[in-house]
Amino acid sequence: MKTVLTDQERLAALLKKLDEYEAKVTFRLAHFRGVAHESASGELASSELRVLQDHVASLKAEVEVLKAKLGPKV
Repeated sequence: MKTVLTDQERLAALLKKLDEYEAKVTFRLAHFRGVAHESASGELASSELRVLQDHVASLKAEVEVLKAKLGPKV
């Protein structure tokens, strides 16, 4: 059975997830040294970092939509 979350609960869950993924991006950026020429592991790390950054951007967009929907009470 699927549970239905209220907008407040969904916003709280998204903010928690956003914090987690922003921490992952920060960690990856701190340990990322760029892509060496013809380095498969460097290219993989770069791709993973871009995917995490895109995920954070989509989470931020979804949070903004929910905040706009809920109005000034958030």
